Amino acid sequence: MNGKKTFSFLHQGRTIHLPSLFVELLQARGVVEEQVSGFLFPRLADLPHPNLMHNLPAAAKQVAAAMRMEKQIVVWGDYDVDGTSATALLINFFREYGIEVLWHIPNRLSEGYGLHSQWFRNGGDGRLHDQFLLLTVDCGISNHLEVDEIKQMGGTVIITDHHSIPSDRIPDCLVVNPSQHQCGFRQQKLAGVGVAFYLAAAIRGELAALTKSGELIDGRRFPQQPVMKRFLPFVALGTLADMVEMTVANRILVRAGMEAMAETSYPGVLELLSSTDIVGKDITSEDVGFQLAPLLNAAGRLGESQLSVALLTATERKKGKELAEKLHQLNIERKRICADNLETVLEKTSRSRIEEQNCIVAADDLHLGVAGIVASRLVEEFRLPAVVLSRIEKADGSVQYTGSARSVMGIDIVAALERCRKYLIRFGGHAMAAGLSVSEENLNQFRDIFSKEIKEQARSNMKLPLCREAEIPCQVDILMSDDYLACLRLFEPFGPGNPQPIFCDDQARVVDARAIGRDAAHLQLTLRGKFANLKGIGFYFGKRTAEVQQSPQRRLLYTPTINRYRGTVSWQVRVIDL
Repeated sequence: MNGKKTFSFLHQGRTIHLPSLFVELLQARGVVEEQVSGFLFPRLADLPHPNLMHNLPAAAKQVAAAMRMEKQIVVWGDYDVDGTSATALLINFFREYGIEVLWHIPNRLSEGYGLHSQWFRNGGDGRLHDQFLLLTVDCGISNHLEVDEIKQMGGTVIITDHHSIPSDRIPDCLVVNPSQHQCGFRQQKLAGVGVAFYLAAAIRGELAALTKSGELIDGRRFPQQPVMKRFLPFVALGTLADMVEMTVANRILVRAGMEAMAETSYPGVLELLSSTDIVGKDITSEDVGFQLAPLLNAAGRLGESQLSVALLTATERKKGKELAEKLHQLNIERKRICADNLETVLEKTSRSRIEEQNCIVAADDLHLGVAGIVASRLVEEFRLPAVVLSRIEKADGSVQYTGSARSVMGIDIVAALERCRKYLIRFGGHAMAAGLSVSEENLNQFRDIFSKEIKEQARSNMKLPLCREAEIPCQVDILMSDDYLACLRLFEPFGPGNPQPIFCDDQARVVDARAIGRDAAHLQLTLRGKFANLKGIGFYFGKRTAEVQQSPQRRLLYTPTINRYRGTVSWQVRVIDL
């Protein structure tokens, strides 16, 4: 493909022609000629085999045995979208077999992250049996003490997680985590919901094999095998929300998940889509990342993550609509808190110090639930790793800071935190996102060591964190044509490792510009096109309205995006800079 102006290949009996622009995009992503078809048209048949995942076959056998013996199954998930979508996936999966599991999502504000043995000591709100099988999703890899205690209470434990493996020890139970060194999935970097999907598929396979062999004749029968594609919308939600790398496996799962989402029959998912005006088959990674994920996350950030699971597992549209409306109200409150916290951080943040340290570490009286969002906004603003910590007074009078870290491509945030281990109370996560706690006494030492580690990673990595993907020259009216937009859609899903491309038009002309939205924060544009004018939106560019009106000839950095409004779907230009 090197040096080619255009590229053509066969797909399902028809010839696909790619203009030179998209050939360049493929080359920039390291896609070689023989990989083009698989990249643009990913197939579920090309997913890595489940048996490559360490401990997965054994875990499936153990779950199948528990189902046959009618042992109580408990699912414990994390409070973010990855955890809640994984929890919902397993609840819906077991329902296909007529099994209602007991599930729990810890309260982010009062319980915190991970397994908590107190809930089990309290009898799981009075619903826990003496003997049970506990499945964790998107958490548990750092909870070896809690696992030991839960086992003493009569629980059998299977940990499914994807976060980095602790350097000291892992729980003494079956652990299904692609981050383990001996796991054949280590390079696939699945989200927690991706691991949960593979577990469900392996359980299905185990039960199907037992039924076929006749081993279930004397035990409980499971003749109806669920269609696994039905669960893929949950995989798309959690994977995109968790910002994991778009590896081959994740790309296949998410693309199929977005397609399955457009055809879903789950009442709660239908109401979630309806409440955000997402209709039709063209569901994009932006729809998930900017519309659906924030809604689902809002509940967890404000301590009500059980609402997200309830919505995703709702069995009636009426209940789904009621829950979706609650999520929208929570999201409004979340936005208000987030804006206030971001303003507080920016007011107290020294840009010169940020440039000196190569990162941002903000610690203040901030809302713990929005720490991750504020950290993400700081990453967008400064294009550097950010840590946002909330001040918490403990019952014994001590003070600790707890919050979230977000990174940029090329900087492994968990590796940086590992170097600061002696100053931290706890931490965990993956390369792009993590959670942590540090005592007030160790805060300054943590900040210094963390900054040094970030600088070291930046020096040793060929990709400088301040750099974004190269801007691709293309006139806006050419890119916004139907043929080019159809080609661009084939590059979905976008995410880390496959970023949404940024295009550049040196001769863009603005016909109209006006500030819109709350506090006139956003810039609405009309751009001159060859045959018709084009609509555009610049989020948080409202303050530049007068400047654009005075100088309408602009160098425009942009990307196409779908605009949804009251059931109408149209393409528009999203401004990156101008």
